[in-house]
Amino acid sequence: MRQNNFPTLFNNRGRSRNTNTLRFSDMLDEMMEDAFSWNKGTFVPELNVYETDKEFEITVALPGMSKDDINIGFENNTITISGERKLTEEDGTKYHRIESRFGKFERSLPLPNIIDEENISATYDNGVLTITVPKLKDKAGKKIEVN
Repeated sequence: MRQNNFPTLFNNRGRSRNTNTLRFSDMLDEMMEDAFSWNKGTFVPELNVYETDKEFEITVALPGMSKDDINIGFENNTITISGERKLTEEDGTKYHRIESRFGKFERSLPLPNIIDEENISATYDNGVLTITVPKLKDKAGKKIEVN
């Protein structure tokens, strides 16, 4: 049985704290830190895939990265995009809040066996990586008209 009637505050590690010993601003800071602790995890960039009759287009959001930080590989009909988004720290800089995610990442995407792997191309502009994967003409299939 509890010895006092003071409410407790649970942090994201499952430990409780007696709120009587914390100032409101300390409690608010702790709640905000717990709520935004996801930013300390790994960076998983958003990936979108579009298809047309002639190609697949893959876009990956990589804000704040340079093209030198990005690696693209293709093996066994799987395209793999990897890299690292780094937090640049300058002397004297004091961060008050960081909600962006940083770290190493790797995304793999299996592709069908109708692609022209010799003509895969990639561009990087304004934080968006665009990979164009053309389809082989003889394997892309044909449209069958209904009579």
